[in-house]
Amino acid sequence: MSTNFVVSLAKSIVDDCLHITAKDNVSINLYPHNLSLAEEIADECFRKGADVMMSLYTDKFLSSLYDHLSEGSLRQPSAYCRSLTETSTAEIFMSGTYDPSILRKIDPKKLAADSVGETKAHLPLSKERRIRTLNIGLAIVTKPRARSYGFDYEKWNGMMLAATSVDYGKLTEMGRRLREKLRDARHFAITGPGQTNLSFDISGRKWYLSDGVVDHEDIENEDLDDGLPAGSLVAAPLEDSAEGRITFNAGTPVMGRLSKGLQLRFRAGRVVSFKGNASTAAVKRMWEAGAGDKDRIGYFGIGFNPKAEAGYTVNNVANGVVSIGIGGNEFIRGKNKPGVFVLDSIVGATVKADGRTVVQKGKIVSA
Repeated sequence: MSTNFVVSLAKSIVDDCLHITAKDNVSINLYPHNLSLAEEIADECFRKGADVMMSLYTDKFLSSLYDHLSEGSLRQPSAYCRSLTETSTAEIFMSGTYDPSILRKIDPKKLAADSVGETKAHLPLSKERRIRTLNIGLAIVTKPRARSYGFDYEKWNGMMLAATSVDYGKLTEMGRRLREKLRDARHFAITGPGQTNLSFDISGRKWYLSDGVVDHEDIENEDLDDGLPAGSLVAAPLEDSAEGRITFNAGTPVMGRLSKGLQLRFRAGRVVSFKGNASTAAVKRMWEAGAGDKDRIGYFGIGFNPKAEAGYTVNNVANGVVSIGIGGNEFIRGKNKPGVFVLDSIVGATVKADGRTVVQKGKIVSA
């Protein structure tokens, strides 16, 4: 990222995305390769009169955490993480190792245990205190990560810069139009590649809009988490409603590998078959080791960012891409118990809401 882009992005994060003021306590979580952006964000926060805490992680720090702490210890909320949640009014996450290949060596049971501990440390209190949260997707764009996943680094980086630099006013308008179209819809059906034929119900569930901005309306709606690049509409299906099969084909990075081809079968909302290939084996191990309602459908989303592309790290916001998640879903007001959460995406799907076509073979249908 050029210096001018970093300065401009930092200003946009502070002014437009999170609306930081002198009343805020801002925590910035980062890895060393994100330092220049973190420093510029801190500078912009200080200009507003806000207090700032920078929390640095490293690949070695993460490896040591999982090497030495037991599953029982990881399952408990970190005192430091909890204290930041008790103090912060806004949190910025530039999370992601410099070299994700280290994740391949971590025991999936420990990853699953840590997921439980992190949820306890952050989620309930974040909701209660209405902490605005922003995840920065550009933070994980590194050359070692590109090598691990088989990405063309320059193409990936260019796409992420473009998807992050969209007109967020127009993006918000797109998302609101899609939300209005789906507001009262109940029954959803997804068909597509890999004999995908999945149905579920979203009656009475709230839709959450990711448009890159956490404003007063979002706070009132308890829609407190967002990210850059943004561009998705998300809801929690009724947890006992999913029936059928879905085959994910987008390619999703998990535990230092690119997973592609995962197949799930649902009956009465529960996963009754979790199949894949060599690339999905690590995902299955993590899922099997996890706790909570890991076998329940928990997430449905449609992406609408016109510059985001599937097959990299932002499948969930890529235009016309459909995402399904299973497991803990309290973050979107679902009822699944916290624990492991698996999210994957399908390109080229058709979505119908109460019989009306919303997405046709990967393209959002205009109103």
